Formats: sequence, structure tokens, C-alpha cells
Amino acid sequence: MVGPTMARLIVISIDGLAGFYWDDPAARMPTLRGLAARGALARSVESVFPSTTWPSHATIVTGVRSHRHGVVANSILNRETGVAEDLTGDPIYDAAALYHAPTLWDVARAAGLTAAALDWPGTRRAAALGFNLPFFKDQRVFHEHTAPEVLGELSSLGYPVGRMGEWAELPKRFMKDAMVAELAAHVFGRHRPDLLLVHFLCTDSFQHLWGPRSPEAYWAIEYVDERIARLLARLPEGEVPERTALVVLSDHGFLPVEREIRPNVRLRQLGLLRVDDAGGVRDARARFVANGGGGLLYVLGHHDRAGLARELAAELGRLDGVANAWTEDLFPALGLPSPGANPRLGDVAFETESGAMFVSEAVDAEPLGPTRRYRGAHGHLPSRPENRAFLLAVGPGIKPGVELGPIATVDIAPTLGHLLGVALPDVEGRVLTEIFEAPAAPARE
Repeated sequence: MVGPTMARLIVISIDGLAGFYWDDPAARMPTLRGLAARGALARSVESVFPSTTWPSHATIVTGVRSHRHGVVANSILNRETGVAEDLTGDPIYDAAALYHAPTLWDVARAAGLTAAALDWPGTRRAAALGFNLPFFKDQRVFHEHTAPEVLGELSSLGYPVGRMGEWAELPKRFMKDAMVAELAAHVFGRHRPDLLLVHFLCTDSFQHLWGPRSPEAYWAIEYVDERIARLLARLPEGEVPERTALVVLSDHGFLPVEREIRPNVRLRQLGLLRVDDAGGVRDARARFVANGGGGLLYVLGHHDRAGLARELAAELGRLDGVANAWTEDLFPALGLPSPGANPRLGDVAFETESGAMFVSEAVDAEPLGPTRRYRGAHGHLPSRPENRAFLLAVGPGIKPGVELGPIATVDIAPTLGHLLGVALPDVEGRVLTEIFEAPAAPARE
């Protein structure tokens, strides 16, 4: 149980809610603004590269970047099978196979605390989570990788467990967010975890489909704000901020998109990959995997892998709309591991200019064209102003009215650990001590 000077902790991630929305009067979020006024707020949080959901959330719960925690992108290429893998929705890997560094829930469990997660990325079969509704995008993953007791509890509460995959579809994710909010209140009241992790997604989904600052994006922001208000209203009076600390954050920002870049088309034109009759990639000597505003090039089975990687970095870097190309020697500055240390990473990393995103399709006639699906993207360098995230914290021992300057995502995990009274080992970030009224109790080892 939580010690007498330690607070319980609820962490809410609002996927894709950019820091710039705090200065946007069209963004209606009275609940969040009210919480920020009672606590601490950072409008500028630097994410990681690529600034996508899985590596960002991995850093949020470990305090280290991809070169340490091992989650390098949302979408990767399995070098052994030649299959492009989408990690979003946890369809392939359990948490133990993803993380190379201790997570916040691991450290909490080791200290005798309990933890629960709802729709949090990268939690499939996480052994240290007592109650876990893993992030899912289809019905199969939901049924196969949600614990039977959790499925039973959902059913007993009246949730249509047979339609969870439908609710996870991109335009319908607001329905899943509504369930997550209601379930968060239920889990907190019934199971009383010391740490509760909650993730809302429709803010990200709607910005992908219609773009940042679109009417749909503003609707999603207000909708999630209302879901948080409902969650808090269902907690005992005064639970937050008197007895439980609440941290609300995001993982990345958003940039508008008008055009797409298709590096695999250029690789096909160069004779480095072929496609089958169904449009699938085969016989590739090099292959590109898109991650929105970022992307990874994999060189496969070549006697001079490094040499071909350098050639293709220059070749693809000349495509209109490509802003940056980084070979392996430049990965440390990006917080990325070497492909030798982590084969899930490509041999070259790329970034688009603002207004463009990468796609992985290889069958088009030309490598450049107008966007056909998305109007918003992330994945770009986290230093881009539009790509900054945010964080607010309110609760026992947290100063009211604190405005933080720019911070980094690596600072979040050590600060969350500080609130729980546990220490994550060897983090890259720092505890945000300036938000606290007084030093917290000594960390439990």
C-alpha cells in the first residue's frame, strides 16, 4: 500500500494533444485548464524521435529514449521474416519483448505497489500490471490478450465485448475513449491501484483524419476533456487533488499534411525491390517503413550494407519534401540505437518537411503526390514547435500555479516515480523538483 506521505497516482495520456492548443481559444478544455490552474503546467514538452505513440509512451514510463528502452518506432521491418510490423494495438509483442529497460509499473511492483492500465500502449501481458485492458485495434487482439477476469469484469459492467474491435476503428475511437473513462473510475474505486495509467486516443485519430486545428480536432479535444471531467466526478469527493495526484500529458504534437512521399516507389524504380500482383513488396534489397513525418530505411542482404545505406540516404534525401536523412553514425544524437544493437531499427532514418508525410506504398507510378488519406501527421523531430507535447500535474504536495519552461519526455518517468516514492534506475531525465511544495519522501529501493 501507499505510505502515509505518498499519494496514489493517476496518469492520463491524451494522444496527440499538442502544446500549442493551450494558447488556442478555440480549444475548449475547461477541465484541463481548471486542473492546470490548481497545479503545474508545461506547455512545451520535447518528445522523442520518431515522435510516434509507441516510442513516446515507452519513454514516458522508462525515462530513457529508444537506444535504451528498445521501442524504436510505431512501424518497423522484421529483418528475419521480411514482414513490416505495425506495433500499434500490440498485435505481435508482449510487453516483456518490447522493453529493454524497467518501466514505471515494474518498479512500482518491486516496491510493493499495485498498478493498473487502460488502453496504455505497450502493455500486452505486462506481468506487473494487476488490472490491464491492453491497447488493441482489432477484436482478435482484444480477446486473445486481455485476461479472462478483465473480460468478465467488462461483461458484468455491460460493455459489448464482442464489438471492441469495431470501437477501435479510426473514426469510432471516441466510443472506446468513453468506455476507458468510465472503466478508469470503476477500476480506481474497486481495485484501488497505487498507479493507474489511462490513455485516450480520439484526439490523435481525428487529427490524422482531418488535420490539427480542424473542427473535428477541436471536437475531439472537448470530448476528451468532458470524459476526464466525468472520470473525476465519479471519484470520491476531494480524491483529486487532496489524496491522489493526477498527471495529464501528451506524447507528441501534430503537423498538417498536404502531400505524401513514397520512398518505396523510388526503390522500385531503382530495381531494389519488386512488388507482387497484389501490390505487396517482395525480393527487396532495401525497403522503407513509414512512420508519419519520420521513416526508416532497411538495407537487406547486401554485402556492403553501410555503403548502400549511404547511397540511398543521399538518393532518397533528394526527394522533394524530405528534410533530413541520418545514417547510423548520427543515430546517437537522435537517441536511437545502432541496427546492430537493435535490429528492429533501420539503417537510415528520415524526416519530412512540414506539410508532408511518408507512406510505405510501393505500387504508385510516382514517389510524390497529394495526400490520399491523412490531413495530419507526427513522427517529425520533436524540436519542431508544432510537435511539442504538454504536461500538467495537480495533487498532494504539488504547487499551484506553477508554469514550467520547456521540459523533455525523459523527465516524466522520474517525476512520476518521485510522486509514488520509487526511483527508476539510471534514467536520462530529471525529477521536476520545481513543481513540489517540499521534498518528497525518500524513494523506496
